[in-house]
Amino acid sequence: MEYRIGLIGSAGLGKSSIAAKIGKELGISFLRSKDITRPLLADRGFSQEKFDCVEKFLSEKEMEYEIVDKKINHERLMSSGFVTDRTTLECFAYALLSVENYAPDEVSILEKMCHGNMSNYTHLFYFPYGNGWLEPNGVRTVNEYFQRKIDMLIRALLEDWKINAVTVGEKPFDEIMALLRK
Repeated sequence: MEYRIGLIGSAGLGKSSIAAKIGKELGISFLRSKDITRPLLADRGFSQEKFDCVEKFLSEKEMEYEIVDKKINHERLMSSGFVTDRTTLECFAYALLSVENYAPDEVSILEKMCHGNMSNYTHLFYFPYGNGWLEPNGVRTVNEYFQRKIDMLIRALLEDWKINAVTVGEKPFDEIMALLRK
């Protein structure tokens, strides 16, 4: 089976670590979100001193469109399957943080791109806020209330877009692998 697995959730919940283990276990590529975002941050001169919220910086429309475009293109190139630690659903959730800077048609176009791409995943797993804790990595926002806000947006989009994602519990790797092996 060709796996196209998306892990969904706010930052710092362990999705990257779990995705790396899944990729190794299944012999598929791990598409790490920071491989897209870190070069963009460097190119745009991001620094923690200037901006206190990296996610807000990345949510600006030029950045989010570029992130979504790169994400979709990377995923399409993976003909032998992949696992990713961020789906286009989260990309749109983060874009909603800067929605006042988008024209209505720009928001609509981005939503259609992000929502449309969700059907390309064969398996989706939702990591609810609170099952892990926000580990500082020198870039991500570690404000608990900010991450709760993102989680609420993610849950609202899952419901609004009628996305069927399996909610993982305290042992996400074991739960995911058990479901994939069925």
